[in-house]
Amino acid sequence: MRIFKYTIVALVCNTCTLIQAQNSILDLRLNYPVGSTVTATGIITSGNDLGSVRYLQDATAGIALYPGSDWSDWSFEPNPGDEISITGEVTEYNGLLEIGPNLSTVELLSSGNSLPNPQIITPSQLAENLEGMIVEIPGSTFEAGGQIIEGNNTYNFSSGGETGIIYVRSSNSLVGTTLNGCEMDLRGICSQFSFDGFGGYQLLPRGAADMVSTSGICLTSDVVQSNITTNSFDLTWSTDIEGSSIVEWGTTPDLGNTTDGGMVSTDHTVTLTGLEPGVLYYARVYSSSGSEEVYSPTRVYATVSSSSGDIHVYFTGSVDHSVATEELAMSLGTNTNDTIAAWITSAQHTLDLAFYNLNNVAIEDAINTAAANGVEIRYIAEASNANIGVGNLDSSIPVHYRMDGEGSGMHNKIVIADADYPESAFVLTGSTNMTTGNLNTDKNNVIVLEDQSIARGYRLEFNEMWGSDGMVPDDSNSKFGPDKSINTPKKFIIGGSPVELYFSPSDGTTSAIRKTIETTDYSMFFALLAFTRDDLADAIIAETSFFVTPTGAIEEENVTGSEFTTLLDAGVEVYSHQGISGSLHHKYAVVDHVEPLSDPTVITGSHNWSSSAENTNDENTLFIHDARVANLYYQEFKGLLQSMGVDSVEDEEGKLILSIYPNPATSRVFMEVDEKLLGEMISIKDISGREVMQILLNNIRSTIEISHLNSGIYFLSTTSLSESLRLSVQ
Repeated sequence: MRIFKYTIVALVCNTCTLIQAQNSILDLRLNYPVGSTVTATGIITSGNDLGSVRYLQDATAGIALYPGSDWSDWSFEPNPGDEISITGEVTEYNGLLEIGPNLSTVELLSSGNSLPNPQIITPSQLAENLEGMIVEIPGSTFEAGGQIIEGNNTYNFSSGGETGIIYVRSSNSLVGTTLNGCEMDLRGICSQFSFDGFGGYQLLPRGAADMVSTSGICLTSDVVQSNITTNSFDLTWSTDIEGSSIVEWGTTPDLGNTTDGGMVSTDHTVTLTGLEPGVLYYARVYSSSGSEEVYSPTRVYATVSSSSGDIHVYFTGSVDHSVATEELAMSLGTNTNDTIAAWITSAQHTLDLAFYNLNNVAIEDAINTAAANGVEIRYIAEASNANIGVGNLDSSIPVHYRMDGEGSGMHNKIVIADADYPESAFVLTGSTNMTTGNLNTDKNNVIVLEDQSIARGYRLEFNEMWGSDGMVPDDSNSKFGPDKSINTPKKFIIGGSPVELYFSPSDGTTSAIRKTIETTDYSMFFALLAFTRDDLADAIIAETSFFVTPTGAIEEENVTGSEFTTLLDAGVEVYSHQGISGSLHHKYAVVDHVEPLSDPTVITGSHNWSSSAENTNDENTLFIHDARVANLYYQEFKGLLQSMGVDSVEDEEGKLILSIYPNPATSRVFMEVDEKLLGEMISIKDISGREVMQILLNNIRSTIEISHLNSGIYFLSTTSLSESLRLSVQ
């Protein structure tokens, strides 16, 4: 980002384009405003690990070069060590100063040159004066050490008591490797990403050579919790060489207890025993070999609570009970607010509320009733929303706002009740905002988990945003968005079923979603307001086969970056909800609902499948491994498709064989069939049984013109299907 002196130059020449003769990069950064045409010469310091962007550095400074999507318009693609001369327009993208994409010349002067030596700095020195230059931060450690690196993600690191972030693009060779869990000398390009152009400085590593370990023993995996009971659990990890197996743990970050697993190995497991139900434990693992040692970051782990573990699911839209297996899904319609209000007023001791938006009288009244009953209430809101209902709350309720205005901000929809009381503790979350439109008109889901352990996990996240564990928020300690850390439990056992909890942006939610998609054996269904993540689309496409046809519904079909067309073109059965009354506001997926032995899983929460949700917003996402809950969401999905006019025939494993959309229809319908039906004839008959059309199935997807048919009911069938589809022509 430029500073004030750039504005002075712009005022002198606000009606012309400045054209610079050959000069230093520092000179063009300081003296040539956005819109100027400049020429710069230097050494290329980055390659495809950072996408199409290249960084150019000379003896004075560095700058980003952006050719557009690629370098195909030029006779060569710049590589590290190339000396080039480039002429183009100065631009700025989210604070990052660039030359391009309007380029007039790109000239290769020489190749194989040594790269500039890195500037040795601390994290706090990542700033404008180093933007575009190679830097090195010695003694760095990663909060997420041991995790698998995902593309288009940020990771927090620390050095000398200061913190910073790296950003890893999907094209980076680091993707899929293990994030080093020991101390390292961290190198990369100093860059910037900030919506308002201020701050947002980050380090861009260019591959494994930029993350050089300085320790003699390193963690080579994340620490994994397993065998969770009310009074014990296991912690497992790996190291690159043999070392001891020790866990330091306690009920506060100060730890205080030590358990030695008594083994020297590269694969370590330690069992913590004598624990209490529903308690969160802080722990870090430790391995040493000779004088070398490595510690994991301190993490939080939960035991099984003594709460009931009941899980309740509610939907605002229609459901299809014909596919129910053991319990009928509940469609509350316009009564959803009353149900949420009843849960709120059931709290006996404490309520922590984090609502993206509030303007529903029933819920406002419920909060005030709880306050009148003596319940201690804390409230977090997103400042960029109207939040009209907040003004109607009892004045004794403290309210804390996320103020930065980035992305969707504090996007949660959470009720945390009685976290210290196992008999009444619960969490209410899901996709619905506490607004009359979201509750009465839009398609949403609400889920309630009666469990103390997960209530305490959610409360940790709430306290981080609140800035304290007391009734008064602490602005100086409050953390939102990318400033948050990994400080909540991931794994729970609720009512006998495994449940995982991820918060964004700290926890790598998109990676967890992708990994769940990759477990698909039989079926996958998704309903999403926004879907713009390439990596998740790629994961779904990779699961599409003769045996699995993922099926989804997306509201925002035409927004920039929407994956709708990409999925459709790749053979995914995906339908647009755009333009249909009542927004599809869900953020859920159901994997393998039909086969109890294949880990039926529901993903739900506030997290849209977007980069804003992953990297900027405050979000929460649940992964519920439970066949009953999966079937409830499947009932909603079938009801959703029916409300959209989609009718279909499935095989015994839930795989779509034949579908038509929309239904009712007026002039045409879109048909999709499984490959096994290709070559057959579709017969369309009217209600009297008279055949009015025959269609040879030559393609998986086809459009059928029906404008010549009279209004009425028709039936579509083939010789190999035992059931027919009902089509209403209007």
